[in-house]
Amino acid sequence: MSNEELCVLARNGSIDARDQLLENNLAFIQQQANQFIERYGGNRLDVDDLIQEGCFGLMEAISRFVPERGTKFLTYAVWWIRKFMQESVSIVTASDEISLDELEDFSLPQAYRKSPEQIVLQAETYAELHEGLRQISARERTYLLYRYGFTDGDEHPIPETAAHFRLTVKRAQKTEQAALNDLRRRLPH
Repeated sequence: MSNEELCVLARNGSIDARDQLLENNLAFIQQQANQFIERYGGNRLDVDDLIQEGCFGLMEAISRFVPERGTKFLTYAVWWIRKFMQESVSIVTASDEISLDELEDFSLPQAYRKSPEQIVLQAETYAELHEGLRQISARERTYLLYRYGFTDGDEHPIPETAAHFRLTVKRAQKTEQAALNDLRRRLPH
């Protein structure tokens, strides 16, 4: 079955078609991720994170693809794959990452106590929070450290955070939600 046919099925709710589309195009996504590593340097980038972002880009392309226009699916999807990877690169390269050991020197921002995100309240000690931060991806960690003021003591609103990392506000919100969900999973219950 062609990518275009699978895309139509996936848009109609077929998880098997979506999974097959991802599987069919995984080698291409990996190739794109390797090109990003070569272009931007692999010392701060993780190829697995880029592949994951590429998969998110492919998923976005599935939801927006219009087969009636006569374009091949992968020709259309490549833009979304690269866009999601580029946003990931922007997060990593736009920040001066602080080491988690240095976190011990920062007090917990007041904003966390008032935040709708209850992750800090669930952590019984700072050590648990720090351990959770160590376990999430560098991209997610960097985002949360900046957004919630661990690097400078000031919580940054989402629009400001989006501008800092060169993201759209919508993409910053998605990045934050994914990072918080990942962190919540890693905190003790």
